[in-house]
Amino acid sequence: MDTSLLVRIAIIILLTIAAAGCAKVVSLPPQVTLSEVEPSGRAAKPPDCNMPVLRHEPLTDFRKVAIVEALGNVYASEADVLPAVQRKACETGADAIVILTSKSQTTESATGYYINSVAIVYGKENPAAAGTAYKIPPISQ
Repeated sequence: MDTSLLVRIAIIILLTIAAAGCAKVVSLPPQVTLSEVEPSGRAAKPPDCNMPVLRHEPLTDFRKVAIVEALGNVYASEADVLPAVQRKACETGADAIVILTSKSQTTESATGYYINSVAIVYGKENPAAAGTAYKIPPISQ
């Protein structure tokens, strides 16, 4: 067999392997953090709850109960990262989330698709916190 033919076959094989390796990008799930602002006074909802997504604060009274941030990989889009934010917000018992920032970013500390949101509940006061009183039994000696 001709050596130039063997070289061409080897090059084709190497290019095929390289193309197959580049075609599949390992995609890690978005990293989500939740910081409680105040107790929601609500029970956690299931992870697949129907969490409404708002782009602006509502006109009605509401309370911010948690900050929910997420960072997806560099190839992610909002559609890839938002479901993870919604699942995390369901844990707070929130009524909705308000998206504050949603963008692809490249910084020294983080590169990827970033979402910053707040989980909210409708109403002015936390019913569990307003006027809560506990009867403490006397200490017996």
